[in-house]
Amino acid sequence: MAAKKERELVVGDIVDLTSRDDGIPFRTKIEDMKGGRLFAASVPSSGGSPMMIHMDDELHLTFYRETGRYTVLIKAVGFDRRGDERIVLFTQLSEPEKDQRRMYFRLPVSLSVSLCEYLDNNEEDLPVLEEINEAQIVMLESVGTKDLSITGIAVMAKNDYEMGRKFVLKLDFDAKQRRDVKPFIIYAEIMRKDYDYRANMYRLGMHFFGQTQSMSEFLAKYVLKQQTIQIRQRRLVEGE
Repeated sequence: MAAKKERELVVGDIVDLTSRDDGIPFRTKIEDMKGGRLFAASVPSSGGSPMMIHMDDELHLTFYRETGRYTVLIKAVGFDRRGDERIVLFTQLSEPEKDQRRMYFRLPVSLSVSLCEYLDNNEEDLPVLEEINEAQIVMLESVGTKDLSITGIAVMAKNDYEMGRKFVLKLDFDAKQRRDVKPFIIYAEIMRKDYDYRANMYRLGMHFFGQTQSMSEFLAKYVLKQQTIQIRQRRLVEGE
């Protein structure tokens, strides 16, 4: 019974919607379960920009549990208002399925990453990344990285943080990879957590949010380039 409920959407779930065209995640919140397969959500947004949704649009919805993430195919079937807020009505077209593999290639990588918080500390009203005031960013700890993808990062932290906590991350890429901004600043939320007894550290699976399209494109290009380099290096080793 518990396993079945784990696969069900519930009111309050923070979820990511992606179209079949670009795969850029837009975040939203489940506002109401209407019964059956019908549910209501606020208009998804990414980097402060709302997602353009039309009637009958089919999207992938991803939601998160401590045991992993689940994906379901949904369709927009209507629109409503709750006060000044616009609400989108969706219906589920498929049963939620646990991801057996990563939606995007996860790159084993070692980066210098600072885990930070915003001084305002209002996680529900963080500024858009283009307007963030770096003077308001306070570092909590420097963390090691396990892997990176276009949608998230896994880090090893000394301190224990609660599930769902939101952070400002500073990722220090090679200057040759990104000359305009260093470090790369992005928001991330803890979606998975486990304790590594050998390392005596917490492994945090973090999901990016609030990124602009240009930021997502940079991450995709970086991951693809590094993946290509690693494959070539592996082939050279195997050929020796």
